[in-house]
Amino acid sequence: MTSKGIALVGLPHTRISVQGGIGTAAENAFLLEHYGIDATGWGSPFLLVPEVTNVDQATLDALAMADSDAYYLSDSSPLGVLFNNFRNSSAERQRLDRIAKGRPGSPCHKRYLVSNTEFTREPVCTASREYQNLKIGQLLAQEPKPVDLQAQIDAVTEKLCLCDGLSTAALIKNGLTKPKENKAVAICPGPNLAWFSGVYSLDEMVGHIYGKIDLLARNVRPNMFINELNLYVDYLKKDIERHTAALNDKKMKYFAKFRANLLEGINYYKTLIPKITNQTMACRQEMMAQLEAIEAGFHNLPVLSESPE
Repeated sequence: MTSKGIALVGLPHTRISVQGGIGTAAENAFLLEHYGIDATGWGSPFLLVPEVTNVDQATLDALAMADSDAYYLSDSSPLGVLFNNFRNSSAERQRLDRIAKGRPGSPCHKRYLVSNTEFTREPVCTASREYQNLKIGQLLAQEPKPVDLQAQIDAVTEKLCLCDGLSTAALIKNGLTKPKENKAVAICPGPNLAWFSGVYSLDEMVGHIYGKIDLLARNVRPNMFINELNLYVDYLKKDIERHTAALNDKKMKYFAKFRANLLEGINYYKTLIPKITNQTMACRQEMMAQLEAIEAGFHNLPVLSESPE
C-alpha cells in the first residue's frame, strides 16, 4: 500500500486464524499458545456431525467406516488442480462403472467448469463424455502406439463431474433431488478425516476439540505437523509423475523451489518439535524419527536428486 502512495492512519486490527489438519485438543492448544493466534478452524471432522453439515446418509456411513486408503490426492478436477478425493464416494463408483461399460465421462448439463477447446469451438468440460470420447479417439489413433497408452487414457477418464457431484449430498439430505437428476455424490474431505471413525454429535465434536473427551483414543495418529509434511511430499511426488514425460526448465525450477521450501520446513520442524511440551517425550521422539524418515525418502526422489540446491 505504501508503494501505491496509500497512507495508513495506524495499523488496522487483524485477527489471525489457522486451520487444516488439526486433530487433537493438544494440537489445537499448541497452535493457540505457541503462535499466539486468535482462533483455529476445524473443517473435515464436522462432515461426521449430521447436525451441522449436509451429508447424505450413504456418504456419511462411507466416511464413518473409511480408512486412510480411501483418501487420496487425485487429478480428478476438470480444471487440472490436484485435490484430495474420497475413493468410496458414489460418484467415484459411477465413474468407474461408466468406464467399464465403455461410456466414460459425464453428461454435461450445468457447464460451470467448461474450459477446453482442443476439439471444439465452444469450450467443453474435460470430465464430459463429449471431450473424453474425442480425446480417447485421438490417443487410440496414434501410430506407433505409445507404451503408456493406457496410462494416458486413464488420465483422461480420471476427470470427475464436480458441478453435479459436490452439491448432490445436500440435495439428497434435504429431499430436493429431481426424479431424473444424477444422484451420485462427490465429496473431497481432507485426509485428516481418516482418523475419525464414527458419527458424532455436535457436543461430542466440540468436547473433543477442547479436550473434554478423546474421539481418537483408539487410533495411533501422527502429529498434525508430520501429516502436513507428508501431504506436501505426496503432492510433489504426484506433480512430478504428471510432468515426467514433458519436463522443461520452468517446471524444473518450480520443483527445485518446492524442494528448497520443503527442506526449509523440515529444518524448522527439527527446531519446533522440542518445543511441543504438551506432548510426552516419547511422542516427540517418535515425531523426530518420522521427520527423519520423510526427509530420507524425500532426498531419493529422482528428479530432485539432480536439482540445484
